[in-house]
Amino acid sequence: MGSVLEDAATGRALWGVDLEMLTNPLTGRGLLGALHADEREGAADADTARRAPLTRIRATKLLAKPWWLPVFQGLDPYSDTVKTLQRITLAPEAVAPFPYDWRLAVSYNGALLARAARAHLTRWRERVAATLGWQTAGGPRQARLVFVAHSMGGLVVRAALEQDPELAADTRTVITVGTPFLGSAKAVVALNLLNARVKPEWLVRRVQAMAATLPAVHDLLPGYRCLDLGLDVARLTPADVARFGGDPGLAARSLDQHKRHREQLFALPGHRAIVGEAQATVQTIDDHQYAGLAVAVGRHHAFDVEADGELVRDPGTGIPARRDASGDGTVHLPSARTGTEAVTYVYGQHGTLMRHDEVLRQIRRITLERPQGVHLGGDGTGPGLETPQLGGTLGQPLTLTATGLDTPAGATLSVHSATTGRPSHPLTLHPDRTDGALSARFTPDAPDLYRVTLDTGRHVPLTQLVLVTPPDTGTR
Repeated sequence: MGSVLEDAATGRALWGVDLEMLTNPLTGRGLLGALHADEREGAADADTARRAPLTRIRATKLLAKPWWLPVFQGLDPYSDTVKTLQRITLAPEAVAPFPYDWRLAVSYNGALLARAARAHLTRWRERVAATLGWQTAGGPRQARLVFVAHSMGGLVVRAALEQDPELAADTRTVITVGTPFLGSAKAVVALNLLNARVKPEWLVRRVQAMAATLPAVHDLLPGYRCLDLGLDVARLTPADVARFGGDPGLAARSLDQHKRHREQLFALPGHRAIVGEAQATVQTIDDHQYAGLAVAVGRHHAFDVEADGELVRDPGTGIPARRDASGDGTVHLPSARTGTEAVTYVYGQHGTLMRHDEVLRQIRRITLERPQGVHLGGDGTGPGLETPQLGGTLGQPLTLTATGLDTPAGATLSVHSATTGRPSHPLTLHPDRTDGALSARFTPDAPDLYRVTLDTGRHVPLTQLVLVTPPDTGTR
């Protein structure tokens, strides 16, 4: 979701500019409808990008304001990351943001990135060679690439470097932040919104209809065993995805890619993974039947697998052993840290990681090749923040939950408008669940995008975005 999209013919913004498309049914249904992938866009792959790139919709820049989508929740802009990198390079032009049409296949965008990265590296090397004093600023080495990628961006980088081995050789480091290398079970939940019959109906109906056409959403499907069958755990099939509301053809292409990556592991050069943990994260799916529909119920547990590929089972009952693998609220730990042992853990929510102070510090240190020291975390314990993944409705209280805290002493939970900065009163945390979690209630007084902040006084504050919409009016 991290790039602004516009209609190439009219210049009309379709995504990432005006939050009214998410709060106003009359505006939103047209814009979300325009984002559906057509037949050519659904079939586009790396060869398409090289031969005849698509032109109906264009990505103009990285997201410049906070954004939100049901299930996937909040997404912060990337301006802090860009500025962090620009401060440690010889010139701001050394940093090249790469917006892309996130609706389309990872392989398609990977080919575009490979071309853009090669052109950027060539221009920069020419500038370094032509600028007095720069030739020796970094020693005798020629300039090489460092990729910094959030979420699906890491999959696009992997596709680019797989497709272009020479580009991989010219890459020093790849930093991924919350990248779902094994997929995310939330993609199944997003495709299943219509079956689940949740509110706000007009928004989830439009989002589900859009998601079902998008290759990128299907590229996020989990490739690991995620379908909990009770006595067994299965990988998704295209038929499963179709039952849950997705496209079987797009699913087959994505699941084939997962199989290829399992069989032919591609090592990203200098890969460093920054991984969010301790947040409630959907890791597996239960298949429930409701009124003749397949309803995907997300579960906060995963399964361990032996070296021979067999599930770890309870020795007494033979039932697969379930455990909470933790994650960043969208991507569970095994998915985000696949492919490298160089992992840094932070307590943070997926969509707001790129404004997280510790993430920015680690990006700086890795880029400058500074020693990383001890990698803290990794055991799934620590502060967590839970907010409604489908947002809220004006006039109805939101339940906001802090997990991993023994006591509310020293912790503060606050809410303010992410669009105007307008603050609300601080909230009072109190025990609310049998698992010891602390919660507070917040009743919004206006439709808006709100930022929830949990500050424990001991860790970098945790944030998440929550969209509050007017009550459903029957508009579909």
